[in-house]
Amino acid sequence: MDWRPAVADDAPLLADLATASSGTTVSPAEAETFLQSWSVEVQRAPRPDLAAAVAVLPPAPGHHRGYGALWSRHEPNTELVAQLIRLATSTPGVRVLQVTSEYPAEVAELQAQGFVEAFPVWTMTHDNETTGTPALPAPLRDARWTEVVGLYAAYEQAYCDQRLVEPHTAEGLDQLVRDGAFAADLSTFALSPDGRLAGFVLAFGNDRGGVELGPIGTVPAWRGRGVSSALFASTLTRCRDSRRAPITLTVDGESPTGAHRLYLRHGFQITSRLIAYHLHLPGQP
Repeated sequence: MDWRPAVADDAPLLADLATASSGTTVSPAEAETFLQSWSVEVQRAPRPDLAAAVAVLPPAPGHHRGYGALWSRHEPNTELVAQLIRLATSTPGVRVLQVTSEYPAEVAELQAQGFVEAFPVWTMTHDNETTGTPALPAPLRDARWTEVVGLYAAYEQAYCDQRLVEPHTAEGLDQLVRDGAFAADLSTFALSPDGRLAGFVLAFGNDRGGVELGPIGTVPAWRGRGVSSALFASTLTRCRDSRRAPITLTVDGESPTGAHRLYLRHGFQITSRLIAYHLHLPGQP
Protein backbone atom coordinates (compact mmCIF):
# COMPACT_ATOMS: atom_id res chain seq x y z
CA MET A 1 0.00 0.00 0.00
CA ASP A 2 1.08 3.57 -0.69
CA TRP A 3 0.42 6.00 2.16
CA ARG A 4 0.59 9.77 2.63
CA PRO A 5 -0.08 12.20 5.51
CA ALA A 6 -3.68 13.37 5.67
CA VAL A 7 -4.54 17.04 5.08
CA ALA A 8 -7.62 19.13 5.83
CA ASP A 9 -9.11 18.31 2.42
CA ASP A 10 -9.19 14.64 3.48
CA ALA A 11 -11.77 15.35 6.22
CA PRO A 12 -14.76 14.11 4.13
CA LEU A 13 -12.91 10.91 3.28
CA LEU A 14 -11.91 10.33 6.90
CA ALA A 15 -15.47 10.98 8.05
CA ASP A 16 -16.75 8.43 5.54
CA LEU A 17 -14.18 5.84 6.59
CA ALA A 18 -14.77 6.38 10.30
CA THR A 19 -18.53 6.08 9.79
CA ALA A 20 -18.13 2.88 7.78
CA SER A 21 -15.75 1.38 10.36
CA SER A 22 -17.63 2.30 13.53
CA GLY A 23 -21.26 2.32 12.47
CA THR A 24 -21.57 5.77 14.09
CA THR A 25 -22.04 8.82 11.89
CA VAL A 26 -18.96 11.05 11.87
CA SER A 27 -19.23 14.43 10.17
CA PRO A 28 -16.48 16.08 8.09
CA ALA A 29 -16.32 18.85 10.72
CA GLU A 30 -15.64 16.28 13.43
CA ALA A 31 -12.98 14.65 11.25
CA GLU A 32 -11.35 18.03 10.65
CA THR A 33 -11.16 18.61 14.40
CA PHE A 34 -9.67 15.13 14.78
CA LEU A 35 -6.91 16.05 12.34
CA GLN A 36 -5.79 18.90 14.57
CA SER A 37 -4.53 16.58 17.30
CA TRP A 38 -3.95 13.16 15.70
CA SER A 39 -1.28 12.10 13.21
CA VAL A 40 -3.20 10.58 10.31
CA GLU A 41 -2.14 8.80 7.14
CA VAL A 42 -4.41 7.80 4.28
CA GLN A 43 -3.91 5.13 1.67
CA ARG A 44 -3.57 6.06 -1.97
CA ALA A 45 -6.08 3.60 -3.33
CA PRO A 46 -6.97 2.92 -6.97
CA ARG A 47 -10.67 2.77 -6.04
CA PRO A 48 -12.69 4.58 -3.33
CA ASP A 49 -13.87 1.29 -1.82
CA LEU A 50 -10.25 0.33 -1.14
CA ALA A 51 -9.39 3.50 0.76
CA ALA A 52 -8.14 3.23 4.35
CA ALA A 53 -6.62 5.40 7.06
CA VAL A 54 -4.59 4.97 10.23
CA ALA A 55 -4.20 7.49 13.05
CA VAL A 56 -2.14 7.93 16.23
CA LEU A 57 -2.68 10.40 19.07
CA PRO A 58 0.73 11.21 20.60
CA PRO A 59 1.18 11.07 24.38
CA ALA A 60 1.47 14.15 26.56
CA PRO A 61 4.98 15.02 27.79
CA GLY A 62 6.05 12.66 30.55
CA HIS A 63 3.71 9.91 29.34
CA HIS A 64 4.32 7.08 26.91
CA ARG A 65 0.99 5.72 25.70
CA GLY A 66 -0.25 6.61 22.23
CA TYR A 67 -3.74 5.86 20.94
CA GLY A 68 -4.35 4.27 17.59
CA ALA A 69 -7.25 3.96 15.16
CA LEU A 70 -7.64 2.26 11.80
CA TRP A 71 -10.49 2.78 9.38
CA SER A 72 -11.45 1.15 6.12
CA ARG A 73 -14.48 0.13 4.12
CA HIS A 74 -13.23 -3.44 3.89
CA GLU A 75 -12.02 -6.10 6.34
CA PRO A 76 -8.81 -5.04 8.14
CA ASN A 77 -5.70 -6.82 6.93
CA THR A 78 -2.12 -7.37 8.03
CA GLU A 79 -0.79 -4.41 6.05
CA LEU A 80 -3.30 -2.01 7.59
CA VAL A 81 -2.28 -2.93 11.15
CA ALA A 82 1.40 -2.90 10.16
CA GLN A 83 1.02 0.65 8.84
CA LEU A 84 -0.57 1.73 12.12
CA ILE A 85 2.42 0.27 14.01
CA ARG A 86 4.85 2.05 11.66
CA LEU A 87 3.08 5.36 12.23
CA ALA A 88 3.13 4.85 16.00
CA THR A 89 6.83 3.91 15.93
CA SER A 90 7.64 7.15 14.09
CA THR A 91 5.54 9.25 16.49
CA PRO A 92 7.76 10.80 19.18
CA GLY A 93 7.20 9.56 22.71
CA VAL A 94 5.04 6.53 21.93
CA ARG A 95 6.24 3.41 23.69
CA VAL A 96 2.89 1.64 24.09
CA LEU A 97 0.16 1.75 21.46
CA GLN A 98 -3.47 1.34 22.59
CA VAL A 99 -6.29 0.39 20.23
CA THR A 100 -9.90 -0.41 21.12
CA SER A 101 -11.97 -2.79 19.05
CA GLU A 102 -15.02 -5.04 19.14
CA TYR A 103 -14.71 -6.59 15.69
CA PRO A 104 -13.41 -10.19 15.58
CA ALA A 105 -11.52 -9.79 12.29
CA GLU A 106 -9.79 -6.62 13.50
CA VAL A 107 -8.99 -8.17 16.89
CA ALA A 108 -7.47 -11.19 15.15
CA GLU A 109 -5.18 -8.96 13.07
CA LEU A 110 -4.17 -6.94 16.15
CA GLN A 111 -3.37 -10.05 18.16
CA ALA A 112 -1.48 -11.58 15.25
CA GLN A 113 0.91 -8.62 15.43
CA GLY A 114 1.46 -8.74 19.16
CA PHE A 115 -1.37 -6.72 20.72
CA VAL A 116 -2.62 -8.12 24.04
CA GLU A 117 -5.94 -7.56 25.81
CA ALA A 118 -5.74 -4.85 28.49
CA PHE A 119 -9.20 -3.88 29.83
CA PRO A 120 -12.84 -3.39 28.72
CA VAL A 121 -14.06 -0.07 27.30
CA TRP A 122 -17.76 0.76 27.51
CA THR A 123 -19.80 3.27 25.57
CA MET A 124 -22.74 4.31 27.76
CA THR A 125 -25.97 6.18 27.03
CA HIS A 126 -28.17 7.91 29.60
CA ASP A 127 -31.76 6.76 30.05
CA ASN A 128 -32.88 10.43 30.01
CA GLU A 129 -34.92 9.82 33.16
CA THR A 130 -32.69 9.19 36.17
CA THR A 131 -31.97 12.25 38.26
CA GLY A 132 -29.77 12.97 41.24
CA THR A 133 -29.20 15.65 43.84
CA PRO A 134 -27.05 18.49 42.45
CA ALA A 135 -25.75 19.50 45.88
CA LEU A 136 -22.00 19.84 46.26
CA PRO A 137 -20.43 19.05 49.63
CA ALA A 138 -19.44 22.11 51.65
CA PRO A 139 -17.40 24.21 51.22
CA LEU A 140 -17.42 23.64 47.45
CA ARG A 141 -19.65 25.69 45.18
CA ASP A 142 -20.92 25.49 41.61
CA ALA A 143 -18.99 27.65 39.16
CA ARG A 144 -19.59 28.96 35.67
CA TRP A 145 -17.07 28.28 32.92
CA THR A 146 -16.03 31.93 32.95
CA GLU A 147 -14.88 31.54 36.57
CA VAL A 148 -12.71 28.49 35.97
CA VAL A 149 -8.94 28.80 36.20
CA GLY A 150 -6.42 25.99 36.49
CA LEU A 151 -8.41 23.49 34.44
CA TYR A 152 -5.26 21.75 33.22
CA ALA A 153 -3.82 21.32 36.73
CA ALA A 154 -7.06 19.74 37.96
CA TYR A 155 -7.37 17.62 34.82
CA GLU A 156 -3.82 16.29 35.17
CA GLN A 157 -4.43 15.34 38.80
CA ALA A 158 -7.77 13.71 38.06
CA TYR A 159 -6.36 11.64 35.22
CA CYS A 160 -3.05 10.63 36.80
CA ASP A 161 -4.35 7.12 37.61
CA GLN A 162 -6.61 6.52 34.61
CA ARG A 163 -5.96 3.61 32.24
CA LEU A 164 -8.23 4.60 29.37
CA VAL A 165 -6.82 8.09 28.81
CA GLU A 166 -3.62 9.75 29.95
CA PRO A 167 -3.65 13.55 30.34
CA HIS A 168 -3.44 15.70 27.22
CA THR A 169 -0.96 18.53 27.06
CA ALA A 170 -2.08 21.93 28.33
CA GLU A 171 -2.20 23.06 24.70
CA GLY A 172 -4.27 20.03 23.71
CA LEU A 173 -6.78 20.60 26.47
CA ASP A 174 -6.99 24.30 25.61
CA GLN A 175 -7.67 23.38 21.99
CA LEU A 176 -10.38 20.99 23.12
CA VAL A 177 -12.34 23.64 25.05
CA ARG A 178 -11.87 26.20 22.28
CA ASP A 179 -13.47 23.86 19.78
CA GLY A 180 -16.92 24.90 18.64
CA ALA A 181 -18.42 21.67 19.96
CA PHE A 182 -17.59 22.53 23.59
CA ALA A 183 -20.85 23.23 25.44
CA ALA A 184 -19.87 25.53 28.31
CA ASP A 185 -23.52 25.96 29.30
CA LEU A 186 -23.93 22.21 29.87
CA SER A 187 -20.57 21.65 31.56
CA THR A 188 -20.29 21.80 35.36
CA PHE A 189 -17.48 22.74 37.75
CA ALA A 190 -16.83 22.64 41.49
CA LEU A 191 -14.63 25.31 43.08
CA SER A 192 -13.06 25.28 46.54
CA PRO A 193 -13.03 28.49 48.65
CA ASP A 194 -9.50 29.31 47.45
CA GLY A 195 -10.69 29.20 43.82
CA ARG A 196 -9.12 25.86 42.96
CA LEU A 197 -11.01 23.45 40.74
CA ALA A 198 -12.06 20.32 42.65
CA GLY A 199 -14.06 18.58 39.95
CA PHE A 200 -15.45 18.98 36.44
CA VAL A 201 -17.73 17.47 33.83
CA LEU A 202 -17.08 18.76 30.30
CA ALA A 203 -19.84 18.43 27.71
CA PHE A 204 -19.56 18.55 23.92
CA GLY A 205 -22.39 18.79 21.43
CA ASN A 206 -22.46 16.97 18.12
CA ASP A 207 -24.12 17.51 14.77
CA ARG A 208 -26.90 15.06 15.66
CA GLY A 209 -28.21 17.02 18.64
CA GLY A 210 -26.62 14.75 21.21
CA VAL A 211 -24.06 15.38 23.93
CA GLU A 212 -20.81 13.56 24.66
CA LEU A 213 -19.56 13.90 28.24
CA GLY A 214 -15.85 13.86 29.09
CA PRO A 215 -13.29 14.60 30.26
CA ILE A 216 -14.83 13.99 33.69
CA GLY A 217 -12.82 14.08 36.88
CA THR A 218 -12.39 14.86 40.56
CA VAL A 219 -8.98 15.70 41.97
CA PRO A 220 -7.81 12.97 44.40
CA ALA A 221 -8.09 15.19 47.50
CA TRP A 222 -11.85 15.58 46.94
CA ARG A 223 -12.74 12.03 45.92
CA GLY A 224 -15.24 10.04 47.92
CA ARG A 225 -17.28 13.10 48.98
CA GLY A 226 -19.99 13.08 46.33
CA VAL A 227 -18.43 15.73 44.09
CA SER A 228 -18.80 13.76 40.86
CA SER A 229 -22.36 12.72 41.74
CA ALA A 230 -23.41 16.33 42.29
CA LEU A 231 -21.74 17.58 39.12
CA PHE A 232 -23.27 14.75 37.14
CA ALA A 233 -26.75 15.54 38.42
CA SER A 234 -26.33 19.18 37.39
CA THR A 235 -25.02 18.31 33.94
CA LEU A 236 -27.80 15.82 33.25
CA THR A 237 -30.45 18.34 34.34
CA ARG A 238 -28.99 20.96 32.02
CA CYS A 239 -28.90 18.50 29.12
CA ARG A 240 -32.52 17.54 29.68
CA ASP A 241 -33.63 21.16 30.01
CA SER A 242 -31.92 21.95 26.71
CA ARG A 243 -33.52 18.86 25.11
CA ARG A 244 -30.14 17.51 24.05
CA ALA A 245 -30.11 13.74 23.54
CA PRO A 246 -28.71 11.17 23.51
CA ILE A 247 -26.21 11.80 26.32
CA THR A 248 -23.25 9.47 25.95
CA LEU A 249 -19.79 8.85 27.42
CA THR A 250 -16.95 6.35 27.24
CA VAL A 251 -15.41 4.71 30.31
CA ASP A 252 -12.95 2.04 31.43
CA GLY A 253 -15.28 -0.87 32.24
CA GLU A 254 -13.06 -1.82 35.18
CA SER A 255 -12.00 1.68 36.19
CA PRO A 256 -9.59 1.74 39.16
CA THR A 257 -11.50 4.76 40.52
CA GLY A 258 -14.92 3.11 40.14
CA ALA A 259 -16.13 5.67 37.57
CA HIS A 260 -18.12 3.02 35.71
CA ARG A 261 -20.18 2.29 38.84
CA LEU A 262 -20.93 6.00 39.29
CA TYR A 263 -22.28 6.24 35.75
CA LEU A 264 -24.47 3.15 36.18
CA ARG A 265 -25.97 4.67 39.34
CA HIS A 266 -26.79 7.84 37.42
CA GLY A 267 -28.88 6.10 34.78
CA PHE A 268 -26.29 5.30 32.14
CA GLN A 269 -26.64 2.00 30.33
CA ILE A 270 -23.95 0.10 28.45
CA THR A 271 -24.62 0.35 24.73
CA SER A 272 -21.30 -0.90 23.37
CA ARG A 273 -18.57 -3.12 24.81
CA LEU A 274 -15.09 -2.90 23.34
CA ILE A 275 -11.71 -4.13 24.53
CA ALA A 276 -8.54 -2.04 24.76
CA TYR A 277 -5.47 -3.78 23.36
CA HIS A 278 -1.86 -2.77 24.07
CA LEU A 279 1.30 -3.25 22.06
CA HIS A 280 4.77 -2.45 23.40
CA LEU A 281 6.45 -1.06 20.30
CA PRO A 282 9.54 -2.89 19.03
CA GLY A 283 12.79 -1.16 19.96
CA GLN A 284 11.18 1.02 22.63
CA PRO A 285 12.31 0.79 26.28
